[in-house]
Amino acid sequence: MKRLLLTWATLCLTGLLALAQVPHRMVIPDVAGYKTLKGDMHIHTVFSDGSVWPTTRIDEAMMEGLDFIAITDHMDERLQKQKQKGLMNNDRNDSYKIAAARGKENDVLVIHGGEITRGMPPGHFNTTFISDGNAIAKAIDAETDDYKSMDAGLRVAREQGGFLVWNHPHWSRQAPNGAKWYDEHTKLLKAGLMQGIEIFNQFEGVCKEAFHWAVTHGLTIVSGTDAHQPLFKWMDMTTELRPVTLVFAKERTEQAIHEALLAHRTAVFAEGKVYGTKENILPLNEAVLTVKKANFSEKKVKVVLHNSSSIPIILTKAPGGEAYIYPTYILLQPFGDYAFDLSMTDRDKPLDKTSIDMPFRIENFYTDADVALLRTIRVSKK
Repeated sequence: MKRLLLTWATLCLTGLLALAQVPHRMVIPDVAGYKTLKGDMHIHTVFSDGSVWPTTRIDEAMMEGLDFIAITDHMDERLQKQKQKGLMNNDRNDSYKIAAARGKENDVLVIHGGEITRGMPPGHFNTTFISDGNAIAKAIDAETDDYKSMDAGLRVAREQGGFLVWNHPHWSRQAPNGAKWYDEHTKLLKAGLMQGIEIFNQFEGVCKEAFHWAVTHGLTIVSGTDAHQPLFKWMDMTTELRPVTLVFAKERTEQAIHEALLAHRTAVFAEGKVYGTKENILPLNEAVLTVKKANFSEKKVKVVLHNSSSIPIILTKAPGGEAYIYPTYILLQPFGDYAFDLSMTDRDKPLDKTSIDMPFRIENFYTDADVALLRTIRVSKK
């Protein structure tokens, strides 16, 4: 008996140790016609003012099951902290090269980027899909005026085919009274030097103003951790998920990610919430939330909803469903099911339909600042 108990305890301990080593991977299904790629569009390394070697960023991405990351080290001369210490040269492309080599070995796509760091306005911008960070750095360091420096750097980045994003408009150090759109941003937008906007930054959370500006100005929304330190220092990587940009791409390549960004096919998933245009997040919600079972009887339907993702889903009954009784509030946990009965409000009436529509508000999916996604879920007889 003792031997049996010892064997059982050993097996349990082995199982717990194995579970502890299993990465906490983010799972989000593809949508109709596109692959859903998960990535971090804003990361720093030791090659500017971070404390992490570029290969570590690949290891972190692998642990979370990300498809891509963008290395966006500061390109400004004043933020080349390691160069100032005499530890390395000032080649602004080195961090990307090191990360890309590691990424190629481990199936993580790495986007070549860099951050231009200036006062507000215009603030900070990321340039991704560039080819030479040194040329951009030369242009920005040649100007002392914040706007002229940003304009010069973004123009060089655009010549390289770069994708240009305004970072963290609500960063408290530059926006102590909240995010503000300046005339300088209008000029950059009109000049084609602003294509996207970061609506969620790990250190500042969501910027509702930026999300609304994206909707009104036709900007692509992105998210990033803006991580300078190892991720494990500020999140539990066995249970938590970092904020990510979801890219709906035609294939799993850097070129396809670039094309999707230019076409505004993105969403942001952060802190259990999803942000994006209806055109992007309705298909995502339809892929994530499905009807697993619908058993019809004379006066009710036994319904089971299923969540096939790492995204929690909160539903509330929306106007238009008054003829039927079904839950007014549903919390569908990641990878979970939710079962309920659906019946007529007039309980004396039989269910004589072969399909029934249930209008819902998806309370944690947003199509604009504080505007929840509306979705009608249909249950049908098979």
